[in-house]
Amino acid sequence: MKSNFTSTIKRLVGYLISGLMMALPLTACSERVMNLDVSIYNYWPRAINDVVVNGQYAGGAFMAYHPGGAGGSAVCCVKVKPGSITIEYSLGGPEGASRLGEKIRATTVLKGIPSDAKVLTVHVYPNGTISAEASAEYVDERPQPESQ
Repeated sequence: MKSNFTSTIKRLVGYLISGLMMALPLTACSERVMNLDVSIYNYWPRAINDVVVNGQYAGGAFMAYHPGGAGGSAVCCVKVKPGSITIEYSLGGPEGASRLGEKIRATTVLKGIPSDAKVLTVHVYPNGTISAEASAEYVDERPQPESQ
């Protein structure tokens, strides 16, 4: 009777360990922090300056949006994980421009980070919103700016 009880306990412990081993990758994946290049696409009709992504400096100036281009460039590197992405920046432009130097803060949600991700692409819109996605390669597609 004792050996039957012992084998049942061993089997239960084996199931428990197997279950934990299968759940571990799911937990690690959702909390994984990765260093990614940041590619900012500025859709404002003027430059934005001193961009900060999740509290990490991501570049000094990103030129204005114009047809055929989105005033973007890439900067290395920021640490990101799935969840809330916040960027802060100040408005540039010529001397005397309205809102010159105004600091803007916008937040979005990064739904996931592929295991082969190398780039965090952030689209900055003139209505104060942003979108962000992580990908293995630089995003060539540039969505139309959202209307104000």
